[in-house]
Order: sequence, then structure tokens, then C-alpha cells
Amino acid sequence: MASRGFSGSDGGGTLVRDIVLALVVGFLTGALAVPVVINLGIAIRVPLFLLPFIGAVLFAGALLASCLVALRVPSFFEFTKFAVVGVLNSGVDFGILNALMLITGHASGSAFLVFKSISVTLGVINSYIWNKYWTFSAAKSSDARRELVSFMVVTLIAVGVNVAGADVIVNVIGAPSGISSKLWANIGAISGAGLTLFTNFFGYKFFVFRKPAVVALES
Repeated sequence: MASRGFSGSDGGGTLVRDIVLALVVGFLTGALAVPVVINLGIAIRVPLFLLPFIGAVLFAGALLASCLVALRVPSFFEFTKFAVVGVLNSGVDFGILNALMLITGHASGSAFLVFKSISVTLGVINSYIWNKYWTFSAAKSSDARRELVSFMVVTLIAVGVNVAGADVIVNVIGAPSGISSKLWANIGAISGAGLTLFTNFFGYKFFVFRKPAVVALES
């Protein structure tokens, strides 16, 4: 009974698949953290090549730990997968953004606006794929056209709020004295991502990937 809370689960096989996918998500997130660390000059005590493996272990561990809570609160397992995917989305956003800043040397102005638009769009596409096929298990949608249209609506709103919020902080407010433009660009990106957190969650769960109502048949 409890296993059904783990993705509509068929038991241990599905849980193993979820753990493997969590390992993949963690590995990708760790790899995307590398350009952020390099661009911001963050001093860490572990070699950069280990970050993907550390991410994989942490994400798989978090998913395993959530199984214990999901025995009493089945929806918590789905929420954990959503959170794990959310961290990867941030990894895509910040990883691409910092990689572009690192390559070009630009961290503000129109270049930042272009970079942020690219990175957040890729993050949203990544979010759609992982949430559709993993978090909400909506691969077999009965209305793919409606799902695509609703995804585009939620995406445009989320991207607009994210980019606009980050642009105001970076290009309108500007970096305070003593804070580098690269660090301030990341602070702006974090703020933009925070503004879209609830937009994405409620939009995906209740609008894009909503499950059809189950009609009980009378005996």
C-alpha cells in the first residue's frame, strides 16, 4: 500500500528507478555547479571533478530518506522529487548563466539580460521534461495539445517574472559598493528564481500536469 505513494509505484522496481534517476539528477547538478564555483572564485576543499559524484550521492540519499516520511505522507515522495528537480533547474539556470559570463567576461547590461533569458529558458525546458516524465508521471497524457499549450502559458509567465525580477536587481538597482558584478548577477538570478517558485509549482501540478478525475463506478 505505502509503495503506491512512490510514483504510483509498482514496488521496489520503481523505487530503484527513482533512485537511479536521482543519481543522474544529482550528477548533472554537481557538474553544473562547476562553472559557478570557477566564475565566482569560490574556495572549496574538494576537487571540482568530485562535485558531480557528491551531488549524485546527496540527491539519492535525500530520496531514500524521503521514503520513510512517505510511508505516512505519500505525497511527500512526489514533493521530494519536485524539490530535487527544482535544484537541477537552478543548476541549469546558474550553471549556464555563469558559464556564459565566464566565457564572455560580461556580467551586466544587455549581455546579462540575454544570458539570463537563455539560462532560465533552458531551466524551464529541463523542468518540463523531468517533471512530466518523472515527478508527476504524466508521460501518457490523454490531451497532449492542452498540456503543451498550458505549459507554454506557464513557461512564458515564469520566464517573464524571472528575467524581469533579475533585470531590475542587476541593471536597475545595480551592485552595491564592495560587491562584484559577477556576485551581484548571481544574487539577481537567485531573486528571479525565487519569484517563480510558486508559479512553477502550482502551474505544473494543477494546470499543466493535472491528472484526470477518477470516476467511481457504482457496483
